[in-house]
Amino acid sequence: MKLFPFILILALSLTTAYAQQETGTVTLRGTRLTYPLVQRWIDAFQKEYPGIHVAITPNIAADSLDFTIAAYSIVGKDLGERTGTAVARYVQLPVANSKRPDLAAWQARGFTEADFKNLYFTPQAPNFFASASAAQPVSPITLYTRDKPACAAVTFARHYDNDPKNIQGKGIKGDDRDLAKAVQEDIYGISFNNLGFVYDVQTRRVTPGLAVIPLDLNENGHVDADENVYATVDDVIAYVERTNHPRFVTENINFLYAKNSKNTAANTFLTWVLTKGQQYNHDLGFLGLSTTSIPACEGTDALMKQRKTKSVAP
Repeated sequence: MKLFPFILILALSLTTAYAQQETGTVTLRGTRLTYPLVQRWIDAFQKEYPGIHVAITPNIAADSLDFTIAAYSIVGKDLGERTGTAVARYVQLPVANSKRPDLAAWQARGFTEADFKNLYFTPQAPNFFASASAAQPVSPITLYTRDKPACAAVTFARHYDNDPKNIQGKGIKGDDRDLAKAVQEDIYGISFNNLGFVYDVQTRRVTPGLAVIPLDLNENGHVDADENVYATVDDVIAYVERTNHPRFVTENINFLYAKNSKNTAANTFLTWVLTKGQQYNHDLGFLGLSTTSIPACEGTDALMKQRKTKSVAP
C-alpha cells in the first residue's frame, strides 16, 4: 500500500513528461463567435503541451486546416470527406438597446415564438409589438441581423422552421460583436446574439448599452418570476443546462476534420478540448456538452426538432 502514492506520482510525471515532449502544429478557423472560447482553450492547452503550436489561421487554404469550426447543425450530406464532433454549445437571446423608451413594457411581456416569427420572418414593418400601457406610445423598431447568413443566423432561422435567407432586418457587416454594437448605438435597435456578447464575461452582467428581452416560456402574456433568469450569464447557463427548455435557441459548436487525418497533434488537442477544456466553457458564456448533445454532426437536424418538442422540467 505504501507504494501506491509513489506509483501514482510516477504515472503523473510520465504523462506530464510526454505532454512536454509531444510536438506538432494544429490550425483551425470558422465561426467567429466561438473565437474567445477557442483562444482560451488554445492558451490553456499550450501550457500543458508547449511543443504543439495551435493557432486560429484566417489566411491559409480551407483544405489545409485541421479543424473547421461550425456553429450550426450539419447533416451527413454536408460533410463530404469530413467528420465532426461537438465540442460545446451556445445560446442566443433577443436584445434591445438599454435606453429604449418602452423597454420596461417589453421586459414585462416577454417574447413568444409567434413574436419572433412575426418580427423576423414576415415582410411587414416590425410594428406588431403593442405597449403594455395604452397611454404609452409604441416606439419604432429597427431590426438588425448579419449581412450574410452566418452560423448564428442559420441556427436562429432553423429554430423557427425557416430559411436564414428570409430573416428580416438591416444587415451588419463584420461579426457578432458588430451586431451587438449596432444595437448599442441605436435606441430603437433590436437583434439576437450569443451569451458571450450579450453579457460582459468579466462582470457576468448584461453588456452596457444592451438589455435582454426575456422569453415568455409558458406564453401566458407576461414573464413570470420563475422565467426571469437573466440577471447574470451564469443564471442563464444554469437554467438552460438544467431544463434544456426548447424555447431557447441553442446549438452545438462542431469541430469538422478530415476522416483520414494523420495529425496526431490535432487528435491530442481535440481530446484535451473534450475533457480538460470543458471547464472553460461557462467562463466565456458557453454551455458544456450535455446528455442531449450528439457527439458527431450527423443527425443534428433531427436533434433540433426533438429539442423543440421535448417536454422539460420547469
